Amino acid sequence: MKSISMLAQKGGTGKTTLSIHLAVQATLAGLKVLIIDIDPQASVTAWWRRRNEETPAVIQSRGDVLAGVLSNAQSHRYDLAVIDTAPHSSEDSKASACLSDSVYIPTRPSLLDLEAIGASTSLVSDLGMDARIVLNCCPPPNRYGEPHIVSEARQALQVYGIPVAEAAISQRAAFSHALLDGRAVSEFDPNGKAAAEMTQLWQTLSTDLNL
Repeated sequence: MKSISMLAQKGGTGKTTLSIHLAVQATLAGLKVLIIDIDPQASVTAWWRRRNEETPAVIQSRGDVLAGVLSNAQSHRYDLAVIDTAPHSSEDSKASACLSDSVYIPTRPSLLDLEAIGASTSLVSDLGMDARIVLNCCPPPNRYGEPHIVSEARQALQVYGIPVAEAAISQRAAFSHALLDGRAVSEFDPNGKAAAEMTQLWQTLSTDLNL
């Protein structure tokens, strides 16, 4: 079993949305997937209760018992565990990162958000963890390609020495519409632009984890 932590010390980065969508992408790819919701807000759990499908599975937990939850998931032959962490909780973040095969750090492309991920990047660097930054909630591409704010964010993020995912996830209405009734964009509008971006990000994750 492989595991990934979605880590963001700052709120509002779309961490939970990415956790849900990558877990659904993995499920659609035929994997047995568990989302471990250790965010006290329990947004993943609320989404799952609106969902008509039993997969991916979701469990609420805490950072201090995460090792046991992952061990139990492995014994039940899950292929992938996606851990949605709480913002502003360094102990839970550290526990989650230590127990994961990789850490994904989402950030919006604004300057204040880019500066705010320093705590998360320092954590994974200190632990020597494999990690990747994901630009999320970005302005959609235009006829000339990636908006300047996104390409400039990519350049600014080089200071952290952590690779940035090629797929930038745009802020699209499809994400909100899909989550309302417990779906992901690849189920709500499988041929849409939001689904294409999430599929590209999933391909990066599956390569990173050798899935």
